[in-house]
Amino acid sequence: MFAILSLWPSGGAVASRRRWVERVPARSVAAAQPSRELETELASTDGFIDALVDLPLESWLAIGRDLVADRNGLSVRQDAWADVEAAITRRDLGMTVWSVRDALDTAAFLASRHASGWSREKRCAFAAAHGAAEAAALSVLVRADIPAESLRALCGPFATSLELELF
Repeated sequence: MFAILSLWPSGGAVASRRRWVERVPARSVAAAQPSRELETELASTDGFIDALVDLPLESWLAIGRDLVADRNGLSVRQDAWADVEAAITRRDLGMTVWSVRDALDTAAFLASRHASGWSREKRCAFAAAHGAAEAAALSVLVRADIPAESLRALCGPFATSLELELF
């Protein structure tokens, strides 16, 4: 449903690609072409976000409530997030991360669009789930560059609801 945008223009005519290439220095164009590894990682991330779109709002809220209540797991998730941030920085994935976050925000909007009259508890739970979903999606993106424990820590809250096969 959500194709995460790569940096290379797609679907257009060859002539439009040539015009784009002419305006961008050659070094930037080479860096913009996603590798096969990145394409595979984007497909996995796309699948994760598609699964989130199908997740009912009550599941988002239940995940969020569990995360808010799990104060002991917070430091583990923070350490795992540090691994993800380091991998993103090492690989210079800034624009790709922006695309993933954009797709994730759309998924969160679709999950919550029919809700009205949110209580403070529901807002907090949804915000926690939304933040965790972002961390999980980005950990899927860089899964080859982070320890398996970090991937488990960040994707764990969604493993049961989405029947993830990441581990």
